Amino acid sequence: MKSGSGKRDKKGKRGLIIEAAVQEFSSKGYHDTRMEQIAIRAGIGKGTIYEYFTSKLQLFQAMMEESLQAYYTTLSEEDLHQLPVEERLKFLFEAHTRFCLEHKELTRIIFFDGGPPVNELREWAMAMAADKLKRMMGILQEGVDRGEIRDLDIRVMALVVNHSMGAFWYPLVMEGWDKEAELLAQNYIDMIMHGIKKP
Repeated sequence: MKSGSGKRDKKGKRGLIIEAAVQEFSSKGYHDTRMEQIAIRAGIGKGTIYEYFTSKLQLFQAMMEESLQAYYTTLSEEDLHQLPVEERLKFLFEAHTRFCLEHKELTRIIFFDGGPPVNELREWAMAMAADKLKRMMGILQEGVDRGEIRDLDIRVMALVVNHSMGAFWYPLVMEGWDKEAELLAQNYIDMIMHGIKKP
């Protein structure tokens, strides 16, 4: 009983540290954030952080990984494979928009322009971006195979969709853009699927 309670306590403290790190890193940036500040916000001693993370860099990477996992969970599409590609893309965009609006601190960390603030994470970030691109290429390839979308360069299409979708985080989070997720998704999909040229 005591052992199990200790495990829950440790898990709870780690979660508090990650949550405090999100707040501090998103408001102050990587270089200006201090472990002491994170400890104070988490309501623990500074030494406790080092029981879970050996350095600020390791804490930052763990926070990024958990933030991305939360993002991908929001965009989970396990039950969407049978839907037309247009409906899948609409779902992904709407989920992306809702995530940005409901998790603004995480959004600033995940999507802030320029990539990770430390060189040690560049390779890791590139791997994450490659995985995201691969996911989108798979969705679009299914659309091509089903005859739902044009047979164009899959990589180019995936880059256009990913980058255009990702661009919406800034006005939503940094400028306080007040847009209904469903309506915004419909407008976005209309432009992606039909272009901006007047028929």
